[in-house]
Amino acid sequence: MVALSTATVSATVAMTACVRVGPDGGRGRRNAAQVPMGSWPAWQDLGPLVEIAESHVDAPTFAALEQAQALLREGKPRAADAALGKASRGAGRHWIAVARADLAALYFERCIRGVAWRLPEDLEGGLARVIDFDPQTRVEPNDLSVEALLTNLDEATAGDEQSALVVQARIARARVASFTLSCPANEEVGRRAGAIMNADLATLAAERHLTPDLAYLWAGVQLQTYSGAAARPFLLQALEGGFDDPALTYMLAAIAFEQGELDEADALAAEAAARYREIGDREQEAQCAYLRGEIARTGERWPLATKHHRRALELQPEHSAAMIGLAAAELGRGETLQATELLHAQIRELMRSDEELDEPAALAVVDALEALVIVANADTLEVAQLTREALLFDIEAEPDPFRRGLRYFYAATLEVRLGDYDAARGHAITASVEFEDTWVNIPPKANPRDFLDRLAAGGG
Repeated sequence: MVALSTATVSATVAMTACVRVGPDGGRGRRNAAQVPMGSWPAWQDLGPLVEIAESHVDAPTFAALEQAQALLREGKPRAADAALGKASRGAGRHWIAVARADLAALYFERCIRGVAWRLPEDLEGGLARVIDFDPQTRVEPNDLSVEALLTNLDEATAGDEQSALVVQARIARARVASFTLSCPANEEVGRRAGAIMNADLATLAAERHLTPDLAYLWAGVQLQTYSGAAARPFLLQALEGGFDDPALTYMLAAIAFEQGELDEADALAAEAAARYREIGDREQEAQCAYLRGEIARTGERWPLATKHHRRALELQPEHSAAMIGLAAAELGRGETLQATELLHAQIRELMRSDEELDEPAALAVVDALEALVIVANADTLEVAQLTREALLFDIEAEPDPFRRGLRYFYAATLEVRLGDYDAARGHAITASVEFEDTWVNIPPKANPRDFLDRLAAGGG
């Protein structure tokens, strides 16, 4: 069944917290008082921050904030940052640091090796994030140092915990940390960014200071750590605040499905799919179609389940979970042989059975088949058994010892789940013999000898 993995949630939560382009170019505004800590449209020109800062800063600082706000309304992020930079040494430097950090998190278009962010000159073509680890990409004078952004925010949060400045600095730091986590300079930076983000989000949530985008981020943390039920209130808070990313709708659909609210889940998944279709994101539209297939399958609406899983495969032909779902729908209808043949055909496509493979392509086949078996193993015993049978179906007709070995090996992994240890040992040994006749360097995760050792150690 559908589950939002930690990796999926992390990527979704971190990289979708960006500007949304609407009929007015994404810079529409609502009165910040309508939503706690300001609505998401209002944040596009830093409106909530400017309104709060007015009674806490001197005249030159406020003038710089207003100038930056005006430039953002014109769709000029880089010029807005330059206007703030001119006031960065004044009495209100901490407020300026917060504004620059918010602006950077909202509008950077390129993350360069995790050390610098580049702002666009204008927003006429919309905003698309690019993660750039090309060593040839040069850091330009106007690019923003990620380390400097965080250091300045650390200084701004050093005052009274309840002060308006510290609250706003923590909001900005959580935003910067979330994007640093998605594009870290190295592993240690990524760990530190995650710790900073989680700590700031927890504090802001406890004090009811979450902005709509941060409510969305906190929902992701709740989903990973606790449950969909814990995440849902924060997703609804984000939605109420105008943060209407289709990923949010998809997450609400998955949570509704998890809680057995099938009609609500299907309506939300359909809405998310339509949004992804509008922006041309075929991969995420496929995931929505797959979710709708699993919702229909749970409700034993087999024709609908088949329709949605086929749609997922049209959009993403190697969607292994949809392959399993499609076969499982046939199984649900009592068509066991048809389900086996269908999944067998899908496995042949996944393994590129009609192609000559070089080593990178062969290793990609290993990854694809492993993904399919992981999904099958997480499903019912009946589906695991179906997948095992599809892997072994007509296996001697397969001329390639590498592909035969993989099919035997992954059948053995499913047989452990099914409690058939003798068959698992036999097929793992057969896989090992097949691999002796292949030129591919088998990765450790598909090594039959390691599998047999683990099986023996586990008493199987």
